[in-house]
Amino acid sequence: MKRRIVWGVSAGSCLILILTGCLFLGNLSPIASFTAIPSTGSSPLTVNFDASASSDPDGIIAEYLWDFGDGQTASQTLATIAHVYTNTQSASQVFTAILTVIDDDGADDTAVKNITVAP
Repeated sequence: MKRRIVWGVSAGSCLILILTGCLFLGNLSPIASFTAIPSTGSSPLTVNFDASASSDPDGIIAEYLWDFGDGQTASQTLATIAHVYTNTQSASQVFTAILTVIDDDGADDTAVKNITVAP
């Protein structure tokens, strides 16, 4: 007579293994987050960007890529940067600032904020 052993793992058990770090599923993506202060004002407007709230659950943020929405970009390893917006239009302009963070394993995430600049 042969005995058969059946192993079963429930979805809840898998979740516990993942959350406790006992089951590795590969690189987890970072989480992009940033503040822009001030987010509105008159031209020229200096905006201080701070992405230090960005995180990586299984590593570190290796690079911060900034697209300020006005044709200017920046790539750096620091979480903070300042940018000056100018508006030569007769009405307010809205610029879309985009942050992309890249972790130490090459995964990325993006966050977006609007900056409104009056003439």
